[in-house]
Amino acid sequence: MFGGVVLVVDTVFTVIRVVVWRSRWKPALTALRRYNKVVLNPVILKRGGKTVTAVHHVGRTSGWPYVTPVWAERSGQSFFIHLPYGTDVDWCRNVLAGGGCVLEREGVRYDAVAPVIVPAAEAEPHVSSASRRMHRLFGVESYLRLDIAPGVQAD
Repeated sequence: MFGGVVLVVDTVFTVIRVVVWRSRWKPALTALRRYNKVVLNPVILKRGGKTVTAVHHVGRTSGWPYVTPVWAERSGQSFFIHLPYGTDVDWCRNVLAGGGCVLEREGVRYDAVAPVIVPAAEAEPHVSSASRRMHRLFGVESYLRLDIAPGVQAD
């Protein structure tokens, strides 16, 4: 009985997320973004895992250091970061304004430079087929591409 209730609640929440993302309804996206920033991101950063990449960036106006968990995939000497909320999010604007960031994945830190927003069609050959399917479902339109600076690891 309990398992069935959990399955129904999870299914309903998933449907709501898909509808919100695909509709691009600003108030709902803002609410999801805030929830993730305050509640989920600290948990994700603490637990980590192989699929989590931490973006170390500096605030555009505050100059304060920040760390944001993202879903990124490496292809050659570049990382492609999925932008499910679009390009108008603080961490992405900070990275673009700063000309790069430090990416941390599985304990390895990479100096990432030359940030550029690329359309999904350009990024999709560089990400997994599972990612492509998921992001088509959610209507992801763009990715942030970052190149790994020579020397690979950051200080």
